[in-house]
Amino acid sequence: MSVTADGRRSAVRERVAAVREKYPDRLVVRPHVLVTRVVLDENQAAVGVEYLAHEHAYRADPAADGDPHLAPPHLVLARREVILAAGAFNTPQLLMLSGIGPRDELERHGIPVRVDRQGVGRNLQDRYEVGVVSEMAREFPIIRGCSFHAPEPGTPPDRCYRDWQRGKGLYTTNGAVVGITRKSRADLDAPDLFVLGLPADFRGYYPGYSQDGLLRKDRFTWAVLKAGTRNTGGRVRLRSADPRDTPQVNFHYFTEGTDKDGADLDAMVDAVEFVRGMNRRAGNMIKKELWPGDGVRTREQIRRWVQDEAWGHHASCTCPMGRPDDPASVVDNRFRVCGVQRLRVVDASVFPRIPGFFVATPIYMISEKASDVILAEAMPPNEPSTVEPSARRIR
Repeated sequence: MSVTADGRRSAVRERVAAVREKYPDRLVVRPHVLVTRVVLDENQAAVGVEYLAHEHAYRADPAADGDPHLAPPHLVLARREVILAAGAFNTPQLLMLSGIGPRDELERHGIPVRVDRQGVGRNLQDRYEVGVVSEMAREFPIIRGCSFHAPEPGTPPDRCYRDWQRGKGLYTTNGAVVGITRKSRADLDAPDLFVLGLPADFRGYYPGYSQDGLLRKDRFTWAVLKAGTRNTGGRVRLRSADPRDTPQVNFHYFTEGTDKDGADLDAMVDAVEFVRGMNRRAGNMIKKELWPGDGVRTREQIRRWVQDEAWGHHASCTCPMGRPDDPASVVDNRFRVCGVQRLRVVDASVFPRIPGFFVATPIYMISEKASDVILAEAMPPNEPSTVEPSARRIR
């Protein structure tokens, strides 16, 4: 997400909408459909996809249709190739439903094996995050009078909304008031901890979290994020051969994963102690700590609390890029699925290791790279492209 010059938030949704409006005959967005598999021909080439045209077909949807027998899937054929961008959970699910993945996993669900690729669904990675929440001695003036809602019909807007209409103020930002990068160990080449200050009560993601976090105007959260995880032991597996079922997702956090010496956990404990040290120096501006609170003081207590409460929302790396002769790789350096023709993956699943602190910008970068690769391969031999990169961007 970025903010335009006039204070409007802009992200992938706006980009897709702009391209669809400008090129309606070239970009068709079809909502309420669920892709069920990639269709391969006898030469292991992707020729299209099958999909269900049914609202609420996927069982991850809280309003999922309970009917076990929906209409038969539709088939759409690809003129050139198929590109999967379903994310770290659903891209490996789609590949396995299509017969591309670990042989034992496919055979376990009775799926004919088209390509035995052991890396599909493995190497799942994410960040660790926790929030240290305090009650302040006074409300924050910056959010006083802000409802964080659009005005109801017939009611006047709050002051922050009026500011936003003029392209300024709190609603034009992501809400953070300060950010700190820090190394958990002096010998690291780059910082691996990011600490974000928020004038809100933020303890993780759950339905309704954004409204709960803003009920009080005297809350402050240090959100701690650990980058560069050593844990590559997560995995996405099939729950069944039914494409409407969600996959089984297990990050194998902490002691279950590959970070056996606990370096990630130690870094998180250090970061919690670091932000508590900043709070102590704030003196009487802070009334008390609410979360984790006085019951969590020793390093061992903090370790237990982090293990119980840490979350992440940057899942990635389940179809890693690498050498085609490496069985752990799923795509090559041109985003092509190894062992399959006319099929690419372009999403967060292709990273071998989770990059940076926030994964969105790296995803945009690989998307630009993939578009260059695809355009170059689509051009006739010896015919240079006349499309400049800047011309492909819709303003």
